[in-house]
Amino acid sequence: MMTRTKSDLTMPVALAAAVPVLMVRLGLVYVRMKAKRRGGVRAFRRALLRAGMDRTFADRLAAEYESYGRLRTYLPERGALRMLPRF
Repeated sequence: MMTRTKSDLTMPVALAAAVPVLMVRLGLVYVRMKAKRRGGVRAFRRALLRAGMDRTFADRLAAEYESYGRLRTYLPERGALRMLPRF
């Protein structure tokens, strides 16, 4: 029969205590990245308009530029995440 010692329990407890802190940090990094991306897209669009590009083309190009910074662009499609087929 195997008994648990204090050292056996410290790792799961430390991990469980660190998860909320990591989630908050990850959330803050994501919000900060999203704000920087939004500012970069605005600056890009303004630069295109200042250079004399037509507004509709500048809007389309800025939207395309913005899409490259979206996390969803790099993730598989929603349907691809299903493991089992539905019957």
